[in-house]
Amino acid sequence: SGTKLMIPNSTRTCEHVFGEVYVYLSCTGRCHNTPCALQPLRHDSCPRIQNKIFTLAKSSYLTFLIEQGGKYHNNFFKCDNELCVRFDQLCNLVDDCGDGSDERKCKNHFQCITSSFYIP
Repeated sequence: SGTKLMIPNSTRTCEHVFGEVYVYLSCTGRCHNTPCALQPLRHDSCPRIQNKIFTLAKSSYLTFLIEQGGKYHNNFFKCDNELCVRFDQLCNLVDDCGDGSDERKCKNHFQCITSSFYIP
């Protein structure tokens, strides 16, 4: 029915993993020497996103969810320039934020100095 993803039980190199899978593996500690690129998303983040549903996160700060297809989720990354992109747009070799912040903490590529292109 849906796509099945096989997640390793141990840590591994994530140099050939991109997008949402890279985010999941790095944030669950399954990638060698790879920090999680995510940060807490506060309720006033992502001002362009409409129809937010506010909720308490970790009993310490207000965040938001959005409803899509009968399910609630919060799968956004806040760029340094205050735009927000989906998790699948992180660490995917494309500057989706426009300021490079969605690729900055990723260890699965290098950025070419002369062209600013990302190289796996």
